Amino acid sequence: MTIKTPLQSDFEGDGKDRMREGPGSEQTLDNLQPTYGGAFRCIGPECEDSCCRNWDIPIDEITYRRYRQFPAEKLGSLVAHFVSECSDKSQDNVHAYIRRKPDGSCPFLGVDRLCGIQKEYGAELLSAPCSIYPRSLAVVHGTLEGSLILSCPEAARNVLLHEDSIKREADLLSGDFRTDSVFGVRQHKGLDGFLIPVRALIVRLIRDRSRPIWQRLLIIASLCSRLDDVADPVHVKQLLIRYQSALGQGSSDELEGLEQRVATRLELTITLTNQRCQDGDCGQRFRDLFWDFIEGIGSTGTDGPDQDVYRFELATRKYLEPFLEQSPFIEENYLLNYVYQHLFPFGRAGSEHLVDHSIFEEAVLLLTQFSWMTTLLTGVAGRYRDGFNDVHLIRTVQSFTRAVAHVPQVLEDALSFVRARNLDNISGLARLLRT
Repeated sequence: MTIKTPLQSDFEGDGKDRMREGPGSEQTLDNLQPTYGGAFRCIGPECEDSCCRNWDIPIDEITYRRYRQFPAEKLGSLVAHFVSECSDKSQDNVHAYIRRKPDGSCPFLGVDRLCGIQKEYGAELLSAPCSIYPRSLAVVHGTLEGSLILSCPEAARNVLLHEDSIKREADLLSGDFRTDSVFGVRQHKGLDGFLIPVRALIVRLIRDRSRPIWQRLLIIASLCSRLDDVADPVHVKQLLIRYQSALGQGSSDELEGLEQRVATRLELTITLTNQRCQDGDCGQRFRDLFWDFIEGIGSTGTDGPDQDVYRFELATRKYLEPFLEQSPFIEENYLLNYVYQHLFPFGRAGSEHLVDHSIFEEAVLLLTQFSWMTTLLTGVAGRYRDGFNDVHLIRTVQSFTRAVAHVPQVLEDALSFVRARNLDNISGLARLLRT
């Protein structure tokens, strides 16, 4: 299969797999197959939360054999001590791991906070994870796409702080990074071929500013629930036409009638965050974020839940909402990047670490993480009040993504929490999103 990028293919073809708007082949967010991940540039020692810490790095067999050839005086002694083969080599083309030093850092990270392998041998000898991260690559209908993983602070800044960041074009086949570790679209009753038109509608729904963001997300969840029930292409097309009619219609009276329960949202955030902070691999940055949240809503454990709700709603109205109203693209860009990175709503294939979910479960995961992250963000806004700014935004989103989104079991625990409280339905999800 020949892999192309949108820049190379210029969206050529019969249009069956791609949605177009307007004359020619101009990319809009409605027909975009993203390449903005290719424009990322690492800031190296300037990064406030280096990816060269707290992770064991998987490497493939070819990379492992190359590392074993390093002379002892040129990193070979470190390879012998810290690079070990896996006993089980059947998963994800993982042959060995680079193990962390006792302080959690990569053994090849120099005192200058630069990669010793890249300095000594060049970027072409980096492992696939080190070469690609924080880019996320996927092949969709033969075209290579590239988004970003927001557990990297610079990637979070690239995505969240610039209105048109998602539309930025770059060459994913430039050779600046490896492209041999990519995802594909998970199959759902043969409907995965509809990813482009389904995604195009979801992008429009995310950008529909005639509705509050929580209503946009509930409509997307409703669409995903119905997609689970359809069985043929004709019904998919009819469904998309039906939901497209909701665009630009303003706030929904039906959705406004759903129950608001901030206490449920706080329970999810406090329970899941506290649980994650107990894990040894959580990282101090996320723990510090949790304490900022606690200080922001003033939850000392002695006040009643009504006081927590009051302070949370106050932080929302006085500090977070005014901040987001000035830059409404921030939340939209977060959601759009999630959609592209996770091949939402069908999900990603290509790794045994990925858990199979229904289309609606993919939506529940998105909405649960969005509720969790924005609830933490509200507490941080309450903590810093008028001083709340972009720095706090990036720290919250990045540390949340690193502590939560990279650990499948944490996500499964979040799903279990939602299911156990009967929140995995539209009215339940509304309790997690409305403020």
